[in-house]
Amino acid sequence: MEEKNIDNNILLYIILGTALIICTVTDLKYKEIYMPVVAAGLLLVLCFHIWRQDFQLKDIAGAVIVFMFFMASSAASRGQLGTGDAFLFALTGLGLGVMVNIFIIMFSLILAFFAAVFLVLVKHKPKNYGIPLAPFVLSSFIIYVAGLYIPL
Repeated sequence: MEEKNIDNNILLYIILGTALIICTVTDLKYKEIYMPVVAAGLLLVLCFHIWRQDFQLKDIAGAVIVFMFFMASSAASRGQLGTGDAFLFALTGLGLGVMVNIFIIMFSLILAFFAAVFLVLVKHKPKNYGIPLAPFVLSSFIIYVAGLYIPL
């Protein structure tokens, strides 16, 4: 995103941030993503892009491809990676675009990796101990948005 569009995207960041916060709370508390929140977020993001007239087919295609990849990964991992996580990455992809979503995905997985290593080595949790991914998606989103507004 261009720097001149940062302030124009505050509504988008509020929509995405709110959906990610709610999903993080439900993922931490119940170990599930609340799908009506994701569906509402997808609809609001879609409406936002139509209203702004910056709707791009590549962002929809990217969100669908990411969604299908993570759904396949969920099936292959027998649920270790939840299907709700696929919807979260589809939401961030539709809202922020393909390239930003790649950052969000990579950074989320890196943060989750370090948390898992900490839990196994320091807290002595079993290697198959499940951790929710939504908090790391939210953290990556916050880091991305903060990077737009806080110059280094």
